[in-house]
Amino acid sequence: MGLFAIADLHLSRSGEKPMDIFGAHWAKHEEKIKERWIEVVAPEDTVLVVGDISWGLRFEEALPDLEWLAALPGTKVMVRGNHDYWWSSKKSAARLKASLPASLVPLHKTSYVVDVDGVRVGIAGTRGWVVPPATPHDAEIIATEEQRLRASLASLPKEVDRKIGMIHIPPFTPELRDTSFIEIFREAGVTEVVYGHVHRGKGRSFEGSRGGITYRNVAVDQIDFRPYRLL
Repeated sequence: MGLFAIADLHLSRSGEKPMDIFGAHWAKHEEKIKERWIEVVAPEDTVLVVGDISWGLRFEEALPDLEWLAALPGTKVMVRGNHDYWWSSKKSAARLKASLPASLVPLHKTSYVVDVDGVRVGIAGTRGWVVPPATPHDAEIIATEEQRLRASLASLPKEVDRKIGMIHIPPFTPELRDTSFIEIFREAGVTEVVYGHVHRGKGRSFEGSRGGITYRNVAVDQIDFRPYRLL
């Protein structure tokens, strides 16, 4: 059994949001993702899908994308991205999961535990937001996301061997300094964090270890459209 991560699928089965406008490497990106996913992920594996899943504005519009994702091998544990407008923050994780195909597991103030070859891994996360805030509204969003992250981490059982955090927007400032999100991860004993949002050539990201946590940017175009193996 393996554990993988990938972010920023930006699916649009309707064809209304062609991603190749962002560069030739995005051409037929859904086909690339599917082909490379099937190469590395088995049905018994788990994949962390770290936000920006579908361009659909409403759940009904996103459903074809979600069904496409659900049909790929493995259980997919998901957090919301800044473009996932279809994912209403007012809907509980239980209500959302009831609407989703069986292999999709949304995290919203909840967590997920998986056994990977005898290692009990606890997974928690949220969308996150850009820090420092640019407006009072941004400050409100950050406070809400901090609360959601704390709730997700608090829901983890004590009997886990390893904690992995998911957050769509990098938990750093634009200058790559630590933020409150990192403090929350660190206080909870998280040793690895996966994030996305920052695309190839579009911004700064940090990958590596510092302060006891290893960080990985798993945006699809950063990992050659292939799920990244964590365990």
